[in-house]
Amino acid sequence: MKRFGRPMAVAALLTSLAALLATAQGSFDKSLSNDQRILHALNRLTFGPRPGDAAEVRRVGVEKWLALQLHPDEIAENPALEAKLKPLETLRMDTAAILKEYPVNAIRFPQPPRLTDLLPPDQLRRVTGGTAEERQAALNALDDVKRKQVLAQLAPQSLAGSPDLQKEAEEARKAQNEERQKEFRRLMPQLNDLLNPDQMNMAYRGNTEQLTELFAYLDPKKRQQVAAALAPQSLAAFPELRRQGMRLRQPQQVISDDLREGKIYRALYSNRQLEEVLVDFWFNHFNVYENKASVRPLLTSYERDAIRPHVLGHFKDLLLATARHPAMLYYLDNWESVSPDLFSIGPFAEPVEAMARQISRRAHGLNENYGRELMELHTLGVKGGYTQQDVIAVARCFTGWTIRKPETDAEFVFAPFMHDAGEKVVLNHKIAAGGGEQDGLQVIDILAHHPSTARFISAKLAQRFVADEPPQSLVDRMAETFTRTGGDLRAVMQTMFSSPEFFSEGAWQAKIKSPFEMVMSAIRATGTDVTDTYALAQRIADLGEPLYGKLDPNGYTDTGAGWLSTSSLFGRINFAATLMSGQIPGVKVDGARMDGKDSSAIARELLNGDASPQTREAIEKGLEGKEPTARFIAGLVMGSPDFQRR
Repeated sequence: MKRFGRPMAVAALLTSLAALLATAQGSFDKSLSNDQRILHALNRLTFGPRPGDAAEVRRVGVEKWLALQLHPDEIAENPALEAKLKPLETLRMDTAAILKEYPVNAIRFPQPPRLTDLLPPDQLRRVTGGTAEERQAALNALDDVKRKQVLAQLAPQSLAGSPDLQKEAEEARKAQNEERQKEFRRLMPQLNDLLNPDQMNMAYRGNTEQLTELFAYLDPKKRQQVAAALAPQSLAAFPELRRQGMRLRQPQQVISDDLREGKIYRALYSNRQLEEVLVDFWFNHFNVYENKASVRPLLTSYERDAIRPHVLGHFKDLLLATARHPAMLYYLDNWESVSPDLFSIGPFAEPVEAMARQISRRAHGLNENYGRELMELHTLGVKGGYTQQDVIAVARCFTGWTIRKPETDAEFVFAPFMHDAGEKVVLNHKIAAGGGEQDGLQVIDILAHHPSTARFISAKLAQRFVADEPPQSLVDRMAETFTRTGGDLRAVMQTMFSSPEFFSEGAWQAKIKSPFEMVMSAIRATGTDVTDTYALAQRIADLGEPLYGKLDPNGYTDTGAGWLSTSSLFGRINFAATLMSGQIPGVKVDGARMDGKDSSAIARELLNGDASPQTREAIEKGLEGKEPTARFIAGLVMGSPDFQRR
């Protein structure tokens, strides 16, 4: 990453960041000016204002603009977004198609035949368990090819006492490995297998025009193989070709890349900004980690089908959609949770038959992971009034909520034989025995309508949109709306946006941008067009927020303290410098629109208002005795405390 070459500027910014980010917030009783209301709405309901956005909100009116954002279906979508999403085909595929078209490995290397395939039972017994004489006689009866195949499969210790056979087996294994390596090289050739020295030099060091010429010269198959052999970041000018290469090398990585590209493009280009902010918020609330087990091919449907349709609907529908989705069932292990009594009743009771033994090896009994996180993170909150006995009871209610054909279709199914059919008590509600799938549905209903859920969800929304420590009076009014409307999230949001606290000095610039928000807002503020998101996604990860990469179920923090280490602030300053210097592949900033402007004018353009005294002082210190370019000044502004706030 390119770094600022002026230590004075960096030191000044770090000092001002540390000081300003620690300042106390204003009063929630004091209203904002009209200009502040416009900028505040843009900073909270979007991923940052673009050039011209403030003027548009002023023309439409803040209240009308807010109302439109709360009804995204009434907003015409940006045609540029649709064009950028079109190549990302996995975003439109169902899970079964993704599993079929994007397997774990695109190329299946032939496996050596097993001993059971090479030898009939009698010969197999003599080779693996007979005397030395029986083994020698059995091997001598084989033709040369099969003899080498058998010897290559035998463990060295099984040939103890037969040094000649051990040597022959070692040579057979060596020859087999060499053949496998040759086959691997044939199926996945290296760059020097595909190109001559001049072409390789062009592939590694050529500019966009030279690479275009090279790829045009190659036939389609070789072009894909070359793309697979090159580093993904080197193909920023050829995103579709990089995608083809990745599909050959790591097919399921394409799924993740499409998700990240789609998320970034929507944040940058969508006219339905509040909807995108809420999809980000609710995915984080119901977090699922992409690298857990078999989750990756399920995430596309999880975000598209379980999260996105419900972000402005009823909370109960959102809760149920996530509870039933295979991604969540895998991530929190509920898909394998079974009644503790499963193997003590009926045909599975001891002594078990072969099938039951196979099932019992995969069954791990009652799993409390989902039951615990459902209450602690998804609904009631850690102080929501539940006990460990409630966790166990909820886990019992969700036994049997599992996945049908996880390797090919990955669909939700209720499996009665896995379910604990006994009576349960959840939060003082008795759930009668024999309810089957209805047990889980009843828990969803209890939790979705619980007063603790109304308070917890309202507090999280207020923390995201108002302040790290929102006023309790506002949270209480939002919770009352939640309860009165049966968890209507649009109504809860309307209560928040129409409150005096939302447009107050206490909320003004009281939030710190996450890495994702900071990077998106920087791109939007400069009016930059993005043609490839691969490098941007990597920069966001470097700043501490890999998209879809949060391991823990609690998601990323939504408070400033989690993002304010010295190293993270330094990383943001360096990102701003790298962006404005044009060093991020796929992102070309038009610096000409800032040429000829002084630092005050540049700050006003990027911040949609005057810089704070602290930021002006920091920039002036960093520029002492220098003749910086407009791009350098813009980088300082975007690395400033004013730009880190929203």
